[in-house]
Amino acid sequence: MIKHFPEPPLPADVLTRLCDFYRHLDMSLLPQLSRIYHPHVVFIDPVSHYDGVDALERYFAQLLKKVNYCRFDIQPALVQGDEASLFWRMEYSHPSLKKGHAMSLNGASHLRLAENRIIYQRDYYDLGAMIYEHVPMLGGAVRAIKARLK
Repeated sequence: MIKHFPEPPLPADVLTRLCDFYRHLDMSLLPQLSRIYHPHVVFIDPVSHYDGVDALERYFAQLLKKVNYCRFDIQPALVQGDEASLFWRMEYSHPSLKKGHAMSLNGASHLRLAENRIIYQRDYYDLGAMIYEHVPMLGGAVRAIKARLK
C-alpha cells in the first residue's frame, strides 16, 4: 500500500501571505503574523532588531498606533532556494511628519524561509528620507548634506 503525504506548501505560499499582510497593513492583521513568521524570526531594519514573532507583533502594534496608515506596493519576489528578495514602495502618513501628508519610501527586504515561514528578514531603506528629512530644522540639514554629496 502506497501512502501519499501532502506536499509541503511552496515558498510562494508564505510570500503571498507576507505580501498580502503588508499591502493591507493594519491592526486587524496582526494575528496573522504567526502564519507568516517563524516563532524564532530575526527581523532587522535600520531602526531596530527584533527576535521572535511575539516581539515583532509588539513592534507592529506600536507602529500602527503611531501612523495614520502604512501600506506597501510590492514587486514580485526574486526567489532562490530558501531565500527571497523583495523590492517595495511604502506609502505612509504620520501625524508628526510633513503635517500628516502622504509620503512614500522605496526599500528592499532580504528574506530566509524555514518551515514555510520567514525566519529572517532584513529591510533596507533610507532612514533619512523616511524620517529625518521631514523633521523641521533637521530636514534642511539632511537635505543639504545629501546635496553636497552629489
